Amino acid sequence: MARKNKNNKGLYLITIFLLLLLTSTGIISYFYFDKQLKTKKQETTKSNNAYLEKEKELKEKQKELEEEKEKLKDFDNLEEKIDILKKDYFKAIKELEDSILASKSDKKIAYLTFDDGPYYNTYKVFDILEKYNVKATFFTTNINGDNCYDKKSENCLVMYKEYLKRGHTIANHTYTHAIFRGLYKSVDSFMDAVVKQENHIKEQTDGYVTNIIRFPGGSKTAGKLKDGIVEKLRERGYGWVDWSAEDGDGGNLKSKEQAWNTLTSSINDKIEVILFHDYNNITTSILPEVIEYLQNKGYILLPLFYESNTINK
Repeated sequence: MARKNKNNKGLYLITIFLLLLLTSTGIISYFYFDKQLKTKKQETTKSNNAYLEKEKELKEKQKELEEEKEKLKDFDNLEEKIDILKKDYFKAIKELEDSILASKSDKKIAYLTFDDGPYYNTYKVFDILEKYNVKATFFTTNINGDNCYDKKSENCLVMYKEYLKRGHTIANHTYTHAIFRGLYKSVDSFMDAVVKQENHIKEQTDGYVTNIIRFPGGSKTAGKLKDGIVEKLRERGYGWVDWSAEDGDGGNLKSKEQAWNTLTSSINDKIEVILFHDYNNITTSILPEVIEYLQNKGYILLPLFYESNTINK
């Protein structure tokens, strides 16, 4: 009997031990898996947060992209918008011209024009005009070929885009300027030189079209051909212009004083078209004083445009 009780007591202790072991294992397992679960949750939360941050970043990038696309729309019709601004600008000048000619305004206008370029010296002219914020008109020809006549090592064709880049007006002065070498042989010979220079300007500027021309030597040089040439120019959409004032730099100009006196004595009208040549160093040397002189006399210095009253159509 005593032996049986002893065995029962041992069995009881083993049972208690097993229960304690199971309980301990359960508790340990609980805390272990709970910790694992929390770790998983934390990892999941971190992953979700990282995903949300990435999603937010992508949305911000998408927003920036959309904003950039909207900005790019402003460039879709940039040339058209520039043309509209130019038309408005020249329309305002035309109205001012009309007021001046009708004696309704005491303003005055001077159109600075430069013939026979481009030359390397044209860069100096550019710099002077830029200093005074003046825009001018350049009557271009290919008489000198691709390279600059006054610096053979330089290509002057690049000047065409410079004219436009700096806000000046390009006009036609015929491709050859061959006054004594067949330009005025016939109406057709003259128009061939006009069309050739027209295409040359387009080629060098990626499409710029001018509708203003100056006869090499002036319209009187055309003699009996003038009326026939003017008719053909009109059919092609051109207007032509001579000049009302000059410093004489296209002839035998010997000094600054001579240039200055010739120019200032020829300034008489409220609207002037002034002839210069951008190859002439004497003109370049007095150009700053000329600009200041004109401005002090109340002249607004502007580039020519087709609708101007100074353009014959």
